[in-house]
Parts: sequence; structure tokens; C-alpha cells
Amino acid sequence: MSGEFWGEWIYGLFCERLRSGWLVDCNGKTAIDLAEGKLAKFTQSQPNFISIATSDPIEFISTLMAGLRLGLPIFLCNPQWGATEWERVNILTAGVDRNRHRDRLMIPTGGSSGEIKFAIHTWQTLSASVAGFQEFYALEQINCICILPLYHVSGLMQLMRSLITNGRLLIADYHQFCEDLSGSIQHIEIDSFFISLVPTQLSKLLDLQPRYLAKFQTILLGGAAANVDLLTRSRLAGLPLALTYGMTETASQIASLKPAEFLAGNNSCGKVLPHGEVKILRSIDDAIGLIQIRSTSLMLGYFPDENLPSYFDTDDLGSIDDRGYLTIVGRNSGKIISGGENVFPIEVVNAIMATGLVADAWVLGVPDPYWGQIVVAIYIAGDLPISVAELNRNLATKISKYKIPKRWISVANIPRNYLGKVAIQEVEKIAKIDSNRDI
Repeated sequence: MSGEFWGEWIYGLFCERLRSGWLVDCNGKTAIDLAEGKLAKFTQSQPNFISIATSDPIEFISTLMAGLRLGLPIFLCNPQWGATEWERVNILTAGVDRNRHRDRLMIPTGGSSGEIKFAIHTWQTLSASVAGFQEFYALEQINCICILPLYHVSGLMQLMRSLITNGRLLIADYHQFCEDLSGSIQHIEIDSFFISLVPTQLSKLLDLQPRYLAKFQTILLGGAAANVDLLTRSRLAGLPLALTYGMTETASQIASLKPAEFLAGNNSCGKVLPHGEVKILRSIDDAIGLIQIRSTSLMLGYFPDENLPSYFDTDDLGSIDDRGYLTIVGRNSGKIISGGENVFPIEVVNAIMATGLVADAWVLGVPDPYWGQIVVAIYIAGDLPISVAELNRNLATKISKYKIPKRWISVANIPRNYLGKVAIQEVEKIAKIDSNRDI
């Protein structure tokens, strides 16, 4: 099937959906008219590529439509990037070959863990992700409420799921959504909609209006690891939570836990979706090992190289039980080896949060001449004064002695990105600068 045909077909699909009311609260004709204008502009100027850097959903969709129609290489960009990030983008895009990279969609990744990269996707890889999601949840149509940015894979795939399955898409500003959740959803059948959240968003909305959250068909939770305290609160509120595991490289979800399983007490990431396969490699600690992924939704590579093999070796550590449930324990690069023992930060963070004595916490390893590394906890104090000794006493009943932090650093804020992921480089700086501070 030729690229020209694909472009016409995709553009026609967008137009058809826009005319039939795909976008809730948006004028479909406005988006089509804007796309037609961009199409004429790109046809005349013949750019080597286009970059989309806007927080306006209609601007984003219309530009995406025009780019896909012409088969142009498309780079999705965060409009909030600073000079350093844009300098990186300019370096990468200097060598774009319009013909070589035809029909490619470059989705940004990297974020808090390091330099920005672009995962190369196509309509086919994104569609494969939608098909696997649709089969897993046994749905004909997928309706989505999107409060995540469209340039990020988590927002883009909500657009794709609703578009391809002839569902509906409501795009809302997160802050306005928090201020008036009930008003934002009063005109739609909320029990037929999915919403995707990251842990920080879920925590805030759970504080504000848990009754309305419980009405959603499903709340997909991803982006960062959720602590046990948040999961417990969500379960007590009866939220239809679906814990997920996925990444930009796999076009979002590769595993998911269904709400009924979560409400029954399961805290895993669920089972692998039909379009993927997950293997645990090179065992590190009993059943825990590095995660390898094969999937029809897998990226072609990191721009500009399309040399990815049929599998993707992640930096994530996890295990799969005898029922097929996947549990993530953290990143291999974040694993702490203290006195020869493996310590996985997320386990310690969950234990700390389960004490109920702190508002937020993160754990990392710091070099030590005797232990090799020591476990250091960075935390935000709770409402009541608490001592390190009391924190240690509470943890002694929950985790092994060698996993209990040897240093505690109290901070006013733990740096996280918009997805709720901890900014690793920033917390490492905190540990170096202020590592001797206790409560």
C-alpha cells in the first residue's frame, strides 16, 4: 500500500470523525478548515519535516492531519522545552531526509532520565497498540477523556484509540478539570469513558472529588510508579483503577490490570496485552530480572536510526508470576547494592509511605566506602513532627534491616516532572548537597 494512499486514507478518517462529533466540545469544521490551510501551506513550501509544539489541541490535530496526509516526517515537541532541549532538537533534525523518513512520527522520550530522544513510530505501530488495547478490554468503541499532553505518548494514544475505534474524545485542561470535575463531565456518559492519569494527578483528584472518579468506566494509571498508600486509598474509594506498564518505545501500554482485579487486591501491572510479549531475562534476585519486550507496536528505533531488532531490552526490572501477572520493581540503573545485597528503591518507598508518617518519599543509593552504596531516603514530612528513630522503628516491621535507609533527608519538595516521575538527576544533587540533614 503506497504512502500516498495511506496519507489520503488517514486524512479522510480524521475528517470523517471530526464531522461526526468525535471531539467533544470542539467544532470539527474548524479543525478541518485549519488542516486544509496547513495542507496547502506545506504543499507549497515542501518542508523536509514539521515539528508540532503547541498546547492547543485543535492546532495540534490539524497540523498532525496535514503532516500525515503528505507523509512528512513529524516531530512531536513539548512547547515548554527550554533552550537546551530545543538545541538538542535542532541538532537531531538538521539531518532529516524527507524521503528516508517518510510517514514517520517521532515521539519524544528521555525526560528526567537524560537527554531527549525521539522514538520512531508509524501509523502501523500506533494502530497495533490500539488493536491490542481494544482486544484486551473487549470493546468496540473506546471513549477517552484526555488531560495529558498530546505530544506525549500517553496523550497521543488516547487520541488514536478514540479515533480508530470511532469513539469520542474529550480534551480538557488538567487544572480546569481539577477545579470543576463535575462540571467538566456533566454532559457526557462518564461510565463509558476511559481517563488516563499519572499518580500525582490521581492523588489530587482523589482528594478533591473521589465520588466522580469512581464513575469512570476505567482509570488508566501509568507514567510513574504509584505508592501503596495511593493504591489503598483508591481501592477504599472504589475507583475502577487499571495499573499499566508501557513506554514511548511501545506506543504506550504493553500490560494492564483490569479494574476488577485491582479492586480485589491485586497491585501488579496486570497481564501482557495481545499485541505484545514480555520476557524476564538474566535473573537478578530470584524471579526478578530485566524485562525484554517484543511487540507489533514497538518503535522502529531512535531517530535517526531504524536499526532496532525485533525485541527491545528495557532497563526495567520485574517478575511474572505463575498466573501471568507482571510486577515492576524498578530500574536496573536505579538498583542499589548495599553490602552485597540488592535493594530496589520502589519497595523501600512503598514501605516508607505505608507508615503514614511522611507525605512523599524517594529512595536512592549513594556511594559509601564501607557498604559500596547506602540507602538514602529523601522525604517530605507529614503533618505531625516525626523523628528518624521512629521512622526506622516503623520500617523494621516491614522490610529487611539492610533495606532501611541509613540517611534521611527532609525536603520541602521532591522534584518530579509533569508525569509524576522523579527527576533523578535533581534528587541526586539533593543527596550530595544536603545529605546530612535529618528531621
